[in-house]
Amino acid sequence: MAKINCHELIDLLSKADTVEAIHSACSSLCDQFGFDRFQYGARIPTSFVKPYFIFISSYQKEWRARYLAERYMSIDPAVSHCATHLTPISWEQMAPQEKDNPLIRRFMGEAREFGLNSGVSFPVHSPQGESAMLSLASNQADNRTKSQIQTAMPFIHLFTAHLHESVRKVFEQQVLPLKRVSLTEREQQCLLWTAEGKTTWETSQILRVSERTIVFHLQNASQKLNVVNRQQAVARAVSLGLITPQLG
Repeated sequence: MAKINCHELIDLLSKADTVEAIHSACSSLCDQFGFDRFQYGARIPTSFVKPYFIFISSYQKEWRARYLAERYMSIDPAVSHCATHLTPISWEQMAPQEKDNPLIRRFMGEAREFGLNSGVSFPVHSPQGESAMLSLASNQADNRTKSQIQTAMPFIHLFTAHLHESVRKVFEQQVLPLKRVSLTEREQQCLLWTAEGKTTWETSQILRVSERTIVFHLQNASQKLNVVNRQQAVARAVSLGLITPQLG
């Protein structure tokens, strides 16, 4: 099958309306840049304690099952990097951690047994508080894939952002109902001052309205967010990116 160019890959993603179409676009990306497998994973903060995870992958199912069973996400250095950085990481950069940490050494050794010998991982952090990662893997050793990784990085970084938007579009009706919550400006203000530790009376003085009005807006926000008190409303609103620190 002939390779498609980068612009066509982005176009494929923009038109994708099923998981299968997204999978096909990611497989085409691997073909374009000489990788063997891919895995996309996203953490959707539907709650603080039980977020929703989405995975679209061409990794071997035996490795995916082992990864989940052994809870390797908690020690995977690529996951740790992408959770706290905006820049991609080549897997050869993880060598020092593998050398120093026996758990990571075991994890990466087992990954190589499944043909995941080298690769690169790209992070995504959305304004809605979601985090995601696209990993592309090769059967080849690091020193044979450096050039292809360097060539691929700029475009794949862009592709990853489009990929996440496509995933959100496909999954929105199924697992992202709270993403459609809309808070009024006054509800946001009340939650922000609550997050600052202000009482109902203090918030009423700051916003120059009655205490009853503050209670009304906080109750409305809690109902929209499907929680029972203002503390939970603040936590849910922050996790969903509905309220954020003010810039000035």
